[in-house]
Amino acid sequence: MVNFICLILLLLPTYLIRFSIFNIPTTALEVLIYLVFVYGLFKAKSLGFRKIPLKIILPVGLLILSLVISVIIAPDKRIALGEFKGFFIDPLLVFWLIYQFVKKQDLPKIFWLLILSGTFVAIHTIIQRFLGHVTTDGRVIGLFGYSPNYISLFLAPITVLILTYNFQTTTHNLPKKIWQFVVSCLLAIVCLLAIYFSGSRGGLLAVAAGVGVFFIAYYWSWIRERISSQIIIGILVVMAIYTGWVFFRPDFMASPDSGRVATSNNLRWQIWQTSVELGSYHPILGVGLGNFQNAFGEMTKDRGNFPEYITPMALTPHNIFLMFWLSLGILGLLGFFWLLVLFFRQAFQKINSNKTACVILAVMSSIILYGLIESSIWKNDLSIIFWVMWGLIWVI
Repeated sequence: MVNFICLILLLLPTYLIRFSIFNIPTTALEVLIYLVFVYGLFKAKSLGFRKIPLKIILPVGLLILSLVISVIIAPDKRIALGEFKGFFIDPLLVFWLIYQFVKKQDLPKIFWLLILSGTFVAIHTIIQRFLGHVTTDGRVIGLFGYSPNYISLFLAPITVLILTYNFQTTTHNLPKKIWQFVVSCLLAIVCLLAIYFSGSRGGLLAVAAGVGVFFIAYYWSWIRERISSQIIIGILVVMAIYTGWVFFRPDFMASPDSGRVATSNNLRWQIWQTSVELGSYHPILGVGLGNFQNAFGEMTKDRGNFPEYITPMALTPHNIFLMFWLSLGILGLLGFFWLLVLFFRQAFQKINSNKTACVILAVMSSIILYGLIESSIWKNDLSIIFWVMWGLIWVI
């Protein structure tokens, strides 16, 4: 079963292969997940189901309840059901498979198949760059299409995985694992280069933040013996806020020819402000699953520059917490917070006894921190990576 789960992770980009079965839209990745899940049900029945504790069932149940409500109130049921299926049900099936069948000794295989999937995307990005397939501002759109940010959203957590897992497994036995160290470093360079070619500052910052979280967690006992944990946390919060402000502060006095950075920052701040305003009109239930851009466009259709420049870029609110609130309402946002609290509590309980927890914590941290400026799990492949990490923290 673990080999089939690994196959899903290796083939994450195959959600781009789309077709219909009995007029129901689906993808190659989705069909693979369903086949493995059905086989997993028979396998689990013969081996015995692993009981899922109530503390996992409750937040997942709350999230599903919010999803059902959001589908009901969504104006376009086809889009809403597609997101329900692709962004939540499919990843939850992968989580169930991991929870049922993956053991501690399987983690290296899980990690390496994710790394191979990321390496394929990174190499494709680099090839496009050298072939000159770039946007007018020199960014590579890559395998996923539409936005260069999709490259970095996919590769940032995988790059963190490469760097941290490489350190965790080779640092104490480098002479015997020199080839693993060298190969991992090369793969990390390839992925970082692809993120750089995508032009994503957020992706590079997410990698740096994830690696930073790893080293703090890895040496937490040593650090806490010498410095008060409250001081450490305070310093980190201040550093994070300052760094985010430096890289993403707006400049509304900038002219149209001020460059991509100024334009991108201003655009993102406009979307954030307008998204909060939109949420003030729909604070309880949100606007419905798959309806964010339509609701955003309807509210701003008479505002200057919005229909031409801002709304086309507002596929999401560029913030994962705003996305959960506006798409799934208060219940969905609470469910997501509940999942995060459970994850980080479980991770911090394990970082001293099991250093692999530091790796998983680092990857999840990069996803969530990236989610402050992008909707970092609101896509088929990204959501699966999130639920894989959420599942693995229970496996260890």
